[in-house]
Amino acid sequence: MRSWKNNASIVEAAIIASMQRLTLFTWGYYGWGNATEQFIVAADAVEKGRGFRSPIFVDIRIRRSVRAAGFNGPAFERLLGQERHLWMKSLGNKFIETKTGPRIQIAEPSAAHDLLDLAVESAKSNSRLLFFCGCQWPRDCHRATVAKLVLAAAKKRGATVEIVEWPGGKPKRIDFEVTPATLAAVLKGKLAVPLEGCTDLAEVAGLAWGSIATLHSGARNIHRVVGPAVWKKGQWHTPLLSRYDDPNMGLADYKAASDVERHNCGLEPSSV
Repeated sequence: MRSWKNNASIVEAAIIASMQRLTLFTWGYYGWGNATEQFIVAADAVEKGRGFRSPIFVDIRIRRSVRAAGFNGPAFERLLGQERHLWMKSLGNKFIETKTGPRIQIAEPSAAHDLLDLAVESAKSNSRLLFFCGCQWPRDCHRATVAKLVLAAAKKRGATVEIVEWPGGKPKRIDFEVTPATLAAVLKGKLAVPLEGCTDLAEVAGLAWGSIATLHSGARNIHRVVGPAVWKKGQWHTPLLSRYDDPNMGLADYKAASDVERHNCGLEPSSV
């Protein structure tokens, strides 16, 4: 991989600066350990629907020995192939190995320039980049620190860069028809809604975290704060980001709840 510090050119800097916006995604593979093939299908569908080629994945874990089968060792790399996968141990969290000092210690902070280089090269081929770890939310993960380092690198280059948790986008309103049994289960606290019948994978897997879903069953409907589709028990589900169940809450109240959840989980985009 080329080093920005040693190999940057005036021409390359001009290309970066002229880009309207370069988007990178952070991602936590929590919950996807046994469904990596389905996630790749979903990610490819989402990006295709947005006019992009299949995304590139960058593993920023300092070590890859984990319980999640699909991400243990080189398993995910083998599935994707080397053209779509890179392991950047240099951006891993040293604390995972040392267990001493601050909770988050990026092994080689300067490697953020290399990650930005890769995003720029990928953009030239109309592909975008996801850099990932295993933590569920950015607020708990060193990927948020890596994102700050990449933004700092972009600022030095005069580039316009946005970094957001996959799949990005703005929360929206969406309607789902569900069975009476599913509605009852959600009212009892179920945290994932099975998507029955035909679904547009690009749409449901590309839902921004904090979107508001209205679940319809006959004459009854309820609202919930949801996120992008996940694969569970052999079918796609929409995960619930919260359990709010106040019959007096209207859509405006759910929008406010969405804003709170997005902030608390670290799901809001950052940019320079």
